[in-house]
Amino acid sequence: MSERYTEVAVHVAGRDAELAAHALRTLAGAGVAIEHAFTQRDAEADAEVAPDAITVVRAWLADGTRITAEAITAALNACGIAARSEVRLVDAEDWADAWKRHFDVERYGARLVVVPSWRDYTPAPRDLVLRLDPGMAFGTGQHETTRMCLEALERLVCPGARVLDVGCGSGILALAAAKLGARDVVALDIDEMCVRVARENAAANGCESIVRVARGSLGVAWPSDLGEPRGFDVVVANIIARVIVELAPQLVAAAAPGGAIVVSGIIAARERDVVDALARHGASVQAVHALGDWRCIEATVR
Repeated sequence: MSERYTEVAVHVAGRDAELAAHALRTLAGAGVAIEHAFTQRDAEADAEVAPDAITVVRAWLADGTRITAEAITAALNACGIAARSEVRLVDAEDWADAWKRHFDVERYGARLVVVPSWRDYTPAPRDLVLRLDPGMAFGTGQHETTRMCLEALERLVCPGARVLDVGCGSGILALAAAKLGARDVVALDIDEMCVRVARENAAANGCESIVRVARGSLGVAWPSDLGEPRGFDVVVANIIARVIVELAPQLVAAAAPGGAIVVSGIIAARERDVVDALARHGASVQAVHALGDWRCIEATVR
């Protein structure tokens, strides 16, 4: 008999998605995925989570876990979250690909379009298409921080630019820079699996001659085979606030005079820490973008 899994789907308002995810994680003891709905006033505006739109929060559990849709809905209602829940069984042979259903074609800004490798898409004339397989690496652009970084790169990367991506994950930001016309992109990550996935994605997009992927980071702790990067027109790091603060001197040093720095992965409570760290080491903050509780900071090296 085929092994089966239980898929839980909770439908909530966008503003309640994070709280619902936490409650579902606690209740089900499983990892969760949030499928936000976004809105964008125009092509120049930042995308925003649509607070009133329905967001789906999903979790997958091994078969045999005793849980009902009614129990989940009741638990969420008790937390003050209006929700509708569904529970269904997924056959094991479908399990390996079940997660793929929740990665759709996504547009960022006016031109960038991220297409999961298993989906079909016919591009419009000005589209810059990134075909990605996230594998076990973060991500395909669905997270708020990646979305804001992509939109910032579209504003900042000019043809012929040199770009550095620190903590590249799947390579999505490095590939976006290449598609936007960068002539040289260095992508660094300390995780060997991310390095492998980023290289595969660069090859799949025909960008392997532009995007150089290496294991490592900035500073002495994780030196890369490419040496200490210098003279980049744009430096992007979508990591976490603590690491950004620690790497602030190296991020600034990696940029050319007048170059741009884009950092994200920053929760609202740590925004000031990151702004202060960049300022201490010679960067002037130009803009702070917000999407939900996440921040993306753009700065210029003085």
